[in-house]
Amino acid sequence: MSPGFRASCFIACNSRARRSAVCAGPPRESPQNVDEPVVLPSKDLSPEQTVQVQLEALQNNDHPWPSHGVQTMYEFGEDIGGMERSRYFGYSKDLYHRDHFDGKHTLQSLLPGQFLNEFPDLIGHASYKVISSNEQPDGTHKVVVHITAGAHLQNAARDLTFVLKRKDVGRRKGAFMTASLRQM
Repeated sequence: MSPGFRASCFIACNSRARRSAVCAGPPRESPQNVDEPVVLPSKDLSPEQTVQVQLEALQNNDHPWPSHGVQTMYEFGEDIGGMERSRYFGYSKDLYHRDHFDGKHTLQSLLPGQFLNEFPDLIGHASYKVISSNEQPDGTHKVVVHITAGAHLQNAARDLTFVLKRKDVGRRKGAFMTASLRQM
């Protein structure tokens, strides 16, 4: 987008005569224009339940709307959505915006770090099983799961570790949140 185009949009949107005609609201195709996921982080969920909610949403990723499962993963991200860099994928990445997390709607979708590039086997996976769940000395909680991908990925299997932390501030205070998701 050229600077001249942005400037003309700003002038048009801030002109009293043209405000209603030009600035009709956000675009309908924006992936952020959806409701919150069916299940949100809650202090009432155990570490195992926190992981189960996320994996069950990914099994039926496009129900009740497209990318609901990936959106659920985003909402459960411990340091996602802020301006600080996240270590959700095991390395430093800016995940302040959902497009940076899911990788589906951006020009950066071919770069590593977005959920759909790192964990394509979780979308529509056939099954999962919690192998272990342990509190660590640093206060985090590690939940190891065995994932069997769907037939679209020849039922490949792998183990993943969800590292969970309790949120200490904000509206999700006390809830277990995913600090990182890593392949074992």
